[in-house]
Amino acid sequence: MVAMPYPSIKIRALQAFIAVYEEQSFSRAADRENSTQSGMSTQVKELEEMLGTPLLLRERKKFSLTPAGEIVYREGQTILKLLMGTEKTVREMRGKVAGLVRFGMIPSLTRSILIPALNQFKSEFPDVELSLLEEYSFSLMRRVLDGELDFALVPSTELPHGLTGTFVGRDREMLVSSAGHDIGHDHLCSAPFSALNGKRLIVPSRLNVRRKHFDTLLNTHGIHVAETLEMDGMLATLEMVGATDWVAILPSAICYPDKSGTVRRLNPIKDPPISLDYVLVQKAEAAQPSAARLLAECLVHHIGATLADWEDEVAIANPEPSHLK
Repeated sequence: MVAMPYPSIKIRALQAFIAVYEEQSFSRAADRENSTQSGMSTQVKELEEMLGTPLLLRERKKFSLTPAGEIVYREGQTILKLLMGTEKTVREMRGKVAGLVRFGMIPSLTRSILIPALNQFKSEFPDVELSLLEEYSFSLMRRVLDGELDFALVPSTELPHGLTGTFVGRDREMLVSSAGHDIGHDHLCSAPFSALNGKRLIVPSRLNVRRKHFDTLLNTHGIHVAETLEMDGMLATLEMVGATDWVAILPSAICYPDKSGTVRRLNPIKDPPISLDYVLVQKAEAAQPSAARLLAECLVHHIGATLADWEDEVAIANPEPSHLK
């Protein structure tokens, strides 16, 4: 029997190389990997010497990958994920689904999705401990990359190196106003984007990924609002809208409890319609424990069910003209 060749690449060196590239810094990579800056530098240098080729290029205070570095980075992520997945699978064979799951969600999902999803999950897996962090997308992605969270549900955006994203669902943005403030459109009936003309509009801060899109649309379509108010708290925005003549643009998911129209009027925006995609982000080289994977599947299921129910509600309120059927 011919002996299987023993690989020369060390797992620790792979982790160091991947961390340095993703963090774009030896010091930040050292913090992430609980190592020292000199230790990270040595690991990367020895890996390059063993392979006989540079893997990283330093250009204007930024690291880029050489052709060989691109191969090692891509294949290295796969190798680390498979190894960690093997370890977790073997451990989990010996016991029930348990442990701590740390996950993050944006505010637009927690209001409507969280309670039914967690009720189902905890009834099926009572021994799993949960820790939820509600923040905005960039902060959540950073925490996933740093290993502080197992996964996060965020709006689709450009992902940092080291993260992977899986499409979850497409939401629609709603024009939200007080039920007692007539904006000229019945509850759940579509309203054109031009309905914002002359309105007092609450907008998210410029740190929010949706803000740039809104500003572009307002400018492109020549919409002139009477006044704007920056407010990053979605629940505070809902309270403000419900009690005043301010209006806001919010994803339908957070508006789900208001679909009766008793407190707030909801109008799907058209001409143009505005959509928002949700993605599940996790660390590229990390294999999810069973508890984290099952929780993510449960949350994704409930997000899909909520968005599908909205589509039905909106279709009923906005029937297709007979000549288009």
